[in-house]
Amino acid sequence: MKKTIYSSVFALAAAVTLVGCGDPLLDDLNSNIEVGSGDLSIAETYEQAAGMFLTAQQKMHDIGAQNGAHIYQVQFNIHIDNYSGYLAGTQNFSGNLPSTYRYFAQYCDGPKASFFLVAQAALPVMRSANQLNLKELGAMCNIMYCFSALELSDVYGPFPWTDYKNDVQEPPVTYEPMDQIYDSLFVNLKDAGEILKNFNNTPKAHQDTINDILAQYDKICGSVDTWRQFSNSIRLRMAMRMSNVNPDRAKTEAEAAINDGLIEKSIEYNTMVNHGTNHPLAFISILWDDTRMNASLENIMKRLKVPFMDKLFDKNSGDIRNEDGEVTMTANSAIVGVPAGVQLTPRDDNNQYTKYSGVSSAFANFPLAIFKLSERYFLQAEAALRWGIGGSINTNYLRGIAAMFDEYSIAQTDPEFIAYWNQESADTTIDYVDPHNERNNKKGLLTVGVKINNSDDNKTKLEKIITQKWLAQFPMGLEAWNDLRRTGYPRIFPVKDIGDGSLGKGRMVRRIPWNMTDAAAAQDVNTSGIEALGGSNLMRTTLWWDVVDPAGLGDNRRWETEAAGQ
Repeated sequence: MKKTIYSSVFALAAAVTLVGCGDPLLDDLNSNIEVGSGDLSIAETYEQAAGMFLTAQQKMHDIGAQNGAHIYQVQFNIHIDNYSGYLAGTQNFSGNLPSTYRYFAQYCDGPKASFFLVAQAALPVMRSANQLNLKELGAMCNIMYCFSALELSDVYGPFPWTDYKNDVQEPPVTYEPMDQIYDSLFVNLKDAGEILKNFNNTPKAHQDTINDILAQYDKICGSVDTWRQFSNSIRLRMAMRMSNVNPDRAKTEAEAAINDGLIEKSIEYNTMVNHGTNHPLAFISILWDDTRMNASLENIMKRLKVPFMDKLFDKNSGDIRNEDGEVTMTANSAIVGVPAGVQLTPRDDNNQYTKYSGVSSAFANFPLAIFKLSERYFLQAEAALRWGIGGSINTNYLRGIAAMFDEYSIAQTDPEFIAYWNQESADTTIDYVDPHNERNNKKGLLTVGVKINNSDDNKTKLEKIITQKWLAQFPMGLEAWNDLRRTGYPRIFPVKDIGDGSLGKGRMVRRIPWNMTDAAAAQDVNTSGIEALGGSNLMRTTLWWDVVDPAGLGDNRRWETEAAGQ
């Protein structure tokens, strides 16, 4: 690893509010500090800073500009998308993945590798922002770094926050607890927001420079103020994540984020407009046949009669045969999902699951979502339910569903929207049927409808909010999985697979374990990681925020309760 000495770095001002801990990013990178680096430790020119700013956007949820969709596949699709109930794998990858819940270290390193790609682009800009008089660009890169660091922590748990921000990626590193990481993320996001809030008070020539960069290189937000709103919206997401483990702090942080202003449009990267390329998930599903609709998503969509299901998924692509070789579903008959956790086989002509429903050709042109507008409203609806802040439950809930339908060009006045909105309960006559293996048939679990009624108790209201949020978030598997772990909603099918050996009997995957195949990395995990995690390095170990809801609104321990026969 290259070492670089540099004498001028970007340090965000410390402004600790609401909490007494947490550190501003790079506050310890003073003059002449020595750090390891990837390609560049500091952006030396305006052009380098602008180019890295663009690269960081492309790597947050990898757009597939290089190496096709392989990075996105190991960032989200091959594991997290399965855990979320959205998608399911079809093949065993030369025996490396005998089921979608099994642990294969190289694939499970994908989210961490993607974080490093963002860091390598964002950190050099942040360090040089003051020197180049591009502090707003540094703040935007800070937001992207924090966004990716949050995702990293929500996948694995604790990580070496201080070492990683100093570009120390190789052992020895020291893992830090998640609550401290969250503290630091809040500080940094607030600092970035303050810099962007002051943008209109800077000289016009400076504003013109920043706006010129955004016009050419900003592909996800489009304006300084939208970046500020993006930062605040991440804070609201984090606050809601803490709603079980620290509800008082969560309420305070949520209220502050809402008051500071949230996104008014979806944050997304349109690969077709910018590059003429398809959504990376389209490569994985349509060209490679590696992923298909999950049985849980199929059943929930059908029970709620989701009118845009056929805009997302195609019907089965070929005749599906049962284990006796008999055709049980002819080609192009129905939208059908693959049950997660089933034994996977090679991707060949005998593989029946490759014929199940993949994403549609229309989906291939969808933008790559980073933070959807619908999520903003569902977060506010939950904040209103829990704490009576951020507006009314029903108004935010309706806006969230309307934003979801707007993605599929269905207006609130459309009969399809009205019929969907007025559903009092789910159609419980619809169950899941696996045309290949009837042993996988399952009775559907979702019973709640769409419309929130005054007579609904708060637990039912939360289940409706999170169920609609889950539908709206597709295909953002990580946020869906986060809500599943935190709330227990929606009611996806439990999976009997043992995963890394710590699951079984329907237990949920609670985290992706750290890769222990490298001896030095394993020593770091054993030295500081396990203590910071507070449990063993296993799939069933819960994260800091993954605790029982003290308000009694969630149901996030039902898998373990059922596994214990209670």
